[in-house]
Amino acid sequence: MSDVPFDPSQASGQEPSEEEVRAYLGQLRAAPVEQVVAEVASALLNAAQVKLGRQDGRLLLDMVAGLTEQGRSRLPEELTSQLDQALSQLRLAQVEAEREVQQATAQGHTEEGDLDADGAAPPAAAPETPPQTPSAASRLWVPGS
Repeated sequence: MSDVPFDPSQASGQEPSEEEVRAYLGQLRAAPVEQVVAEVASALLNAAQVKLGRQDGRLLLDMVAGLTEQGRSRLPEELTSQLDQALSQLRLAQVEAEREVQQATAQGHTEEGDLDADGAAPPAAAPETPPQTPSAASRLWVPGS
């Protein structure tokens, strides 16, 4: 048996053995809660950073804020301070990116897959008809362009 437990994020399409799953679950069970919270918050913050300017980016930031507030009295102050600082920076970046998205939208650029302004998931996409004007690559919106 390997000393390295199964890590689902490193899965290569091959199903882990029952022994690997048990080892991973045992490692997760023994991990300090602050480590688990830090890893979850880090994943949410990274996703929010990628989605800056979008409504789903705002949702991810709100989720980290809720996680931080719920754990504030039970987590180390150093961790909650780090989360507060990261949230402050990303919230400012979110507001700036939302302005850029609004400007791009006013110019006719759109980005698929975002939540609407009310936070609802977008409707299922209808099958796309082939473009008859510019290529799809020329219609991509890139933040800051």
